[in-house]
Amino acid sequence: VHRICFALSFFHIILALSVIGVHDTRSKRAAIQNGWWGPKILLWILLVVISFFIPNQFFMFWGNYIALIGATIFILIGLVLLVDFAHNWSETCIEKWQESDNNKWKYILVGSTMAMYIGAVTLTGIMYGFFAGTGCHLNQFFITFNLVLAAIGTVACVHPLVQEENPRSGLSQASMVIIYCTYLILSAVVNEPSGIENECNPLKKSSGTRTTTIVIGALFTFLAIAYSTSRAASQGKALITKSDYHPVNTATAIPLTTNSLNGLTSNKRSDALLAAVESGYDLTPFQFCT
Repeated sequence: VHRICFALSFFHIILALSVIGVHDTRSKRAAIQNGWWGPKILLWILLVVISFFIPNQFFMFWGNYIALIGATIFILIGLVLLVDFAHNWSETCIEKWQESDNNKWKYILVGSTMAMYIGAVTLTGIMYGFFAGTGCHLNQFFITFNLVLAAIGTVACVHPLVQEENPRSGLSQASMVIIYCTYLILSAVVNEPSGIENECNPLKKSSGTRTTTIVIGALFTFLAIAYSTSRAASQGKALITKSDYHPVNTATAIPLTTNSLNGLTSNKRSDALLAAVESGYDLTPFQFCT
């Protein structure tokens, strides 16, 4: 697994380095991001093959340090994208509610927020009941720390200063972040190695539970990647600051593909690609690298 991940990460690092500073579709290097699929696939396969000839000692270092740092960055990026999604979800529900006389969207927004808070409290209670017994100081610390941060986040999102800066901020956004962070803590204690505080993990011998957590984690990973490509990479809103924004001269831009599609689908794709150029091509491979 580490060898495949190393090859994939190194592949996207190469792509990121090759398109640094590209903010214009007229740049020759822009074709590296939007085309050359054959050479890129061959390069990735070559890197995978080469990775199997690298000594195991390197991947022990890679797995214990480099991959751990990358996983941390991925979680942070996931949180940023989750906050962005939460804002979109909340604003969509509010707009739908205001545009119609039907209170359905209000109930959906309030109900989903309450459900996520109830879920977070329930998961926290389960962790305290099964994974934070006597002597399980590490588990107790992280569960309590997450609970304290959840309380701080809940208060902060409705604080007058925050509301003055961002009137759209509310409990809906906080609830998504809280339940996701609670899930991460639960996943950590459930998958606690059997050699560390065995009495703190009653499910250490349950392969079914571990399989479930792996499937859920993989599902969220795929969803995060899909959302990052459609939202952060294409529209450049979640991870791009104003100082990093460079408008694209659409009047002088040239097509990014050799075969142009007619109709609405082609226009949407062109708009998405132009928006990606505005944010900088090098950000997209970096996200995939993590």
